[in-house]
Amino acid sequence: MKLGRPFVRQEGEEIWSYRVPVRFADRDTDLWFTIDGISGDFLSDLMDGPLVGMLVPAMARGEDIIIEGPISERLHHSLSEPVQRLLQCMYPQLRQIRIMPEETRYLTERAAGVITGFSAGIDSYCTLADHHYSQHIIQSLRLTHLLFNNVGSHSKGGETLFRERYALLQPTVEKIGLPMIQVNSNLQDYYDRSTNFPKTHTLRNSAVAMLLQKGIGRYLYSSGCHYRDVFIGKSYDIAYSDPILLPMISSDSFEVLSVGGQYTRVEKTLRVADIKDAQESLDVCVKSKDGTNCSRCWKCMRTQLTLEIAGSLEEFSEVFDLNVYRKHRDRYIAATLASNGPLERQIIAFAKTRKFAFPMSSHMRRWGYHESAKILRRLTGRRN
Repeated sequence: MKLGRPFVRQEGEEIWSYRVPVRFADRDTDLWFTIDGISGDFLSDLMDGPLVGMLVPAMARGEDIIIEGPISERLHHSLSEPVQRLLQCMYPQLRQIRIMPEETRYLTERAAGVITGFSAGIDSYCTLADHHYSQHIIQSLRLTHLLFNNVGSHSKGGETLFRERYALLQPTVEKIGLPMIQVNSNLQDYYDRSTNFPKTHTLRNSAVAMLLQKGIGRYLYSSGCHYRDVFIGKSYDIAYSDPILLPMISSDSFEVLSVGGQYTRVEKTLRVADIKDAQESLDVCVKSKDGTNCSRCWKCMRTQLTLEIAGSLEEFSEVFDLNVYRKHRDRYIAATLASNGPLERQIIAFAKTRKFAFPMSSHMRRWGYHESAKILRRLTGRRN
């Protein structure tokens, strides 16, 4: 793989095109980013971002990376071996490669900007609770910008859903009072099923933030799991490695931090429950086709049940269809009671602390799930 020097062009007052020639898999293509909402002073001449974004695709094919431009000295050291070894622990199909930049730079001056990704979900609102709404956060960790990316998180909805979600966020962003940077990209095109978005989102999103390191010195990455669940090993989600991986892709002039890992999913939801902006714009859906919550997917149901137990569900009637929730509530509670999953166990424990009684109909359904599981185990045993 060869990464050529980027071509940077202004396309509007605060819109920039950042395009990198790429020689990969015996084809010549361009990796591009369209960045909306910044001045040109934010864009770095370092190629840290393209390198981090293309590391996994190169390892998947076993192609060394030649870089026709400068990268951070510390990042070169980390990505050359330690980060690759860590990624191989999670995804053994990846191969060790060499990284050969034209130049490495040792930079110590860090820009004052602090940014976080904002999707209006529980994780990102929890980050705002700690680093924007709070009066007790130190200045060096107080947010100055929000970031909204299209690097694979919008799934089959692609660019259309990306733009719809961005448009829906605008009224809330105006109320929050922080400038939002919108970044569209074709980075997703270089990944395959074995390196899909859940397995690589940390690197993809960090790559975008690194493009901005002349104006942004810290990137706060919202944690997707509790500290007690952190591990390095085969997983469907790279989030379990974030507190270990993110410091490794930081440099002396740009820091990536995992934030929010001290909270359980229930605790995060409770921190978000009293935020007025969240009550008007919370977006947790995994099945959305138009940027709104479907109110019946597993993530919508989990959030609504947690809010109901907390006594805050009605406050979120603007973002959830509570009639849809009530229609599927008994079935979802039954599945939660029958599950041994850590997030489901958290909800059950939370219900006990609040003396929240689950309906008898859900308990009856739960026993049906248990009996079905027993029958399946017996049948499986006979086949063996």
